[in-house]
Amino acid sequence: MLKVRQQTFQASIYALFFALLLSLSGCFGITQPSDDDVTSMATEYFNQEFDGLFKADEVVKKNGYKQNDTHYVAELTIIATAQQSLEDYAKGIMNDSSLSSLEKITNSMAIGLFKITMPEFTEGDQIEFEKNYLFIKTDNGWQLKKELQPEDQQ
Repeated sequence: MLKVRQQTFQASIYALFFALLLSLSGCFGITQPSDDDVTSMATEYFNQEFDGLFKADEVVKKNGYKQNDTHYVAELTIIATAQQSLEDYAKGIMNDSSLSSLEKITNSMAIGLFKITMPEFTEGDQIEFEKNYLFIKTDNGWQLKKELQPEDQQ
């Protein structure tokens, strides 16, 4: 009889401990952005970065990891469609009277970098991009902070 009571008491303690652990797990908050948040924020960020040149069609999260409690890195593949050729994009920038000379020079340097690092493409071509984005946890939820370059990913 004493043994049965001891086993019942132990079972009650284990159940209480499990319930306490389960209830406390909700206090720690969300430890990473949802896949839907990653996809939507990455699409918006990519489309702003390549405005007028590419538009993201599909964003696939390949992997992700926490750098710490407030920083999360998402490794993504983005399939995008070219809105125009690089030559047409460059002509449009050079003929844009709303841009200053300094902005035109800066944009032409960026276009030169695109020519070196990207394959040739024309309007309608789809290109695959590999991107790593840093998300930070803020008072208002997770936000995409920046694209990580290889030297940033240590």
